[in-house]
Amino acid sequence: CFRPELAGKTIYIIRHAQGQHNVSSRFDFDPVLTSIGLDQVQSQQALAQSLGVDLVVVSPLRRTLQTATGLFPQHEKMVAFEPLREGVTEACNLRLSVEQASAKFPQVDFSLVDTGADKHLSRFLKAGETAQPEDYQQLTEADCRIEESEKEMDNRAEQVIAFVASREEDRIALVSHCTFLRALSETCRKGAPSGLTATRSVNDYLENCEIRQLKHVLETN
Repeated sequence: CFRPELAGKTIYIIRHAQGQHNVSSRFDFDPVLTSIGLDQVQSQQALAQSLGVDLVVVSPLRRTLQTATGLFPQHEKMVAFEPLREGVTEACNLRLSVEQASAKFPQVDFSLVDTGADKHLSRFLKAGETAQPEDYQQLTEADCRIEESEKEMDNRAEQVIAFVASREEDRIALVSHCTFLRALSETCRKGAPSGLTATRSVNDYLENCEIRQLKHVLETN
């Protein structure tokens, strides 16, 4: 990573394990992990715990919450952070209300996430239309009227970088999503000094439950 404000930080980026939307033609509202996804979490748990992270920051969607609490089951510092969520283009990237999520994941601190229903529901609804929680399961990718733009996602990546830089913890795990983690890596790359390139492409997509250190080996051109 080429961002000087992150100097001294050891950052691990983790994509959620396999979710139901990864193996289905339907993109249902806020899907959970599949049985394979749960097995992936179990297989990666020892590695995750060996990293010695001081803080786990997690997207407030169910598949990332399941992944984070499964990889770090006894961790005392686990914080949900809205900017880590996936790009809002499909119903699978909407989330439960904080009240619902906190009841299901009491280990996680949701104080940084807005209470109430997901504000991005408005991207799926027509003007003046409302949806009750029992209606959320009916939303599909076809219902998204206003997709989140790349610029909006890049802005969220900057928020994540600023948040990590502001924390006192040195070893931090970020549990997020494929497309957003790519945007985050690209945002970190924007600070590259002239004459330096990353030998490994930071545009690579992470596999389900892959753990990668956000650190790039540099070489001169």
